[in-house]
Amino acid sequence: MKKIIIDPITRIEGHLRIEVELDDTNTVTNANVSGTMFRGIEILLQNRKPIDAPLIAQRICGVCTNVHYRASMSAVEDMYGVGIPTNAKIIRDLVALSLFVQDHIVHYYHLHSLDFVDISSALKANVQKANEEAFLYCDNPYRNSISHLEAIKEKLNTFVSAGRLGIFAKNYSNHGAYKFNSEQNLIHMSHYFEALRIQKELGKAIAIFGGKTPHPQYMVLGGVTCVADMLNPQRINDFLFIIRDVNDFINRAYMPDMKMLCHAYKDDIKAKAGYGLGNFMCVGGYSFGEKSRLFETGVIKGFDLQNVESFDETKITEEVTHSWYKGEKQKPLETTTDINYTI
Repeated sequence: MKKIIIDPITRIEGHLRIEVELDDTNTVTNANVSGTMFRGIEILLQNRKPIDAPLIAQRICGVCTNVHYRASMSAVEDMYGVGIPTNAKIIRDLVALSLFVQDHIVHYYHLHSLDFVDISSALKANVQKANEEAFLYCDNPYRNSISHLEAIKEKLNTFVSAGRLGIFAKNYSNHGAYKFNSEQNLIHMSHYFEALRIQKELGKAIAIFGGKTPHPQYMVLGGVTCVADMLNPQRINDFLFIIRDVNDFINRAYMPDMKMLCHAYKDDIKAKAGYGLGNFMCVGGYSFGEKSRLFETGVIKGFDLQNVESFDETKITEEVTHSWYKGEKQKPLETTTDINYTI
């Protein structure tokens, strides 16, 4: 019997530990998964004014700060029965949606694309063929000149030659599960580097109204603090310039890459490789007017995409039995949760 421990799980910022026991035939006989990072944000909130909650609660994460910030502010506003002006709501949505777009780009390119892209294979790419390949998925591919692709190939070669591929240096190169050809790998890596710039630009967009990022501080009870920026044509124009740039990247790089991925990995997708239970839920969000929303509510079970069930928020409960609290079957809404931890 041998035991394998993976700690931390780097793709989710190190918040997970997995222990697996294997027998002599490499069959898993026992496995344990644990999230070992206790935050204790609720302890920091005790004995403070409700209006302090948004600024403190958003510190639970350095990536998805705005959603915790906004949710906490909405909770306080709901408690006091405070509404917000339309313009303030628009600004809140613009900041939140900028982060939403940024998260999608980062999630694919910088957290998961290397599960599909073989860096070493990109070094073998024929640059002319890569240029032509890109046109199969987009009429006007993003930064697709021969000189640009050659520069990307040289940059990758520098990384590989210097041994700077980190955990991917030995474990991922030339793996049989990869499906992209060399030219497709090069195209993806070109967009990987461009996505780093786009991520930075979206951070600027968020900061125009949010004050800074991460951990913006532009919301107050019943509104926003960035009224001067909201009324300044130059600030609005700066925001729009970035959003147009990002939109160009999405339409000419991100979406074509998704088409390329689905085509290359279609057999894996059809075979449901890596699929979970196929249960999905959306609680809705981002209202436009009184009834129209960007994301509607709904529940999908067992990959049945043709049957979207109604979402019932009353069925959502919180249960922390396996978390760092004392007692059994703890439900925070119904009782006091006392911390149970060791040093």
